[in-house]
Amino acid sequence: MGDSLDVTARLYHTENGVAHDEGETYAVTDRVLAETLRGIGFVSIAGWTDAPPPEAKPATGAPAGTPGTFTPAGCVIPATLAAMTGLAATPATAWTTGQSVVLGDASAASWDGTAWIAGPAA
Repeated sequence: MGDSLDVTARLYHTENGVAHDEGETYAVTDRVLAETLRGIGFVSIAGWTDAPPPEAKPATGAPAGTPGTFTPAGCVIPATLAAMTGLAATPATAWTTGQSVVLGDASAASWDGTAWIAGPAA
């Protein structure tokens, strides 16, 4: 423990099980925790140079599911079917009936074993 530091949330997050909204100012009594929160871009500390907020990485893969997900965790979801080009499907064989991923435009896409297609697997 150490001195209390007032921090301002740069984005929604939790700290020791307490939710903090973007723009909220609160006290952190553990300096190491405050520095960690600042270092990963969750908070600003008055008088300190801000670390940039974490940037989402582009999607590199799409595991099948109902619906499936995108990898890596926290990545940018492809906006459209055209944006799926180059993403690795898991499994690489045709997805089974009903499996798909939900795209940024709320449409679905699935893998037919050779290409991404619109809608859930038939």
